[in-house]
Amino acid sequence: MKQPQRAAPKKLDYPEETSGSRLAAKARKLASKLTPEEEAEHFRRGMAMIYGSQPKEITGAGH
Repeated sequence: MKQPQRAAPKKLDYPEETSGSRLAAKARKLASKLTPEEEAEHFRRGMAMIYGSQPKEITGAGH
């Protein structure tokens, strides 16, 4: 039996660059200059912002 042909997926109209993508690129550029200790501190602070308190134990950056 012959399979029905699927229509090609519709191409979505996304902009090449947005203010968010520019901000993310800037953040990645700045983050690449951090030492491992600074990176771990930023990770710890980010987790505190997400979860609303300081972690009870010191954890690594997760990578």
